This record gives sequence, C-alpha cells and structure tokens, in this order.
Amino acid sequence: MRSGEIEFVELDETFVGGLPVRSPKRPLGMLRDPNLERAWSAVLGQNPPGPLASIYTDHAAEAGSFYTQVVGYRCESIGDVMRGHVMARVPGGRYARFFSTGEFPDVVSNLWQQVREAEDAGQLDRAFTGAFECYPHAYRIDLYIAVGSLSRSNCHGL
Repeated sequence: MRSGEIEFVELDETFVGGLPVRSPKRPLGMLRDPNLERAWSAVLGQNPPGPLASIYTDHAAEAGSFYTQVVGYRCESIGDVMRGHVMARVPGGRYARFFSTGEFPDVVSNLWQQVREAEDAGQLDRAFTGAFECYPHAYRIDLYIAVGSLSRSNCHGL
C-alpha cells in the first residue's frame, strides 16, 4: 500500500488509555490545538506503558462542531490504564486505513487530505462510530476510520 491509497480492513475492538481533549473540528490547514499539544506533552512525559495511539470519538460531520480525541497509548484492559487517565474504545468492524509519512504539520495535513479526497470521490462512506490513529515511528501516522457498507473495495483482515 502506498500513501494516498485506501485499504479496507477488519479491525478488532481497540482500546486507548490517555488524556481526553475536546476539540473543535477545524478546516484542513488549521491544525494547531494548544489543548491537544499539552495533552500529548503530559502523556509523553509519563512514560506510557503501550505503543502511542489516539482515538477520535463523538464525531460530527460539519466544520465548527466538536469531537473528543483521547491521546495516549494502546492498552488491553482497564488495568493497563495509568492513574489519572481515561480509557476509550473503537468497536471492531470495517475500517478504511490511510497512512502518511513526513514531518508535523505536513504529515497530518496530508493524512486528512487523503480522507477528504476519498470522501469527495465517493470511495468512503464514514460510519462516524470512531477512528483510531497509531504511530509506527516519529514520522508516520496510520489512521483507521470506521466505514459503512457503501465503502468500495475488498476488505483485508488485520
């Protein structure tokens, strides 16, 4: 899979422990969020017990609305969650996988531009039940977006 391509996969139920941030949905190009930056700094300063990850919940489709992002680390159970953190989950199901490599903020802009282009082309039917990001290394983001049955392409297991 190359950057800019969509892969449809079955994702198991996924949990992330971390700090919640309620943010306004911003147009592409307006990426900086001081609350999000503070939450990431706090999580990174605490030596998280699992791979870095985040979950988006409480979605609304329109710009100017709000969503919640829990930034932190993958975990398997509530027992893995650090004191003072919350645990969020995305349900198992069908997801569109996107990825982007590069430096901040371009890596994020590129990632969400891919999503926007897939939506505009009718390739992506977002379910708005959750989204999950993981960070294989400092310059890459893998994004999994829950999709409905109208999304095109074959589904691969994960």
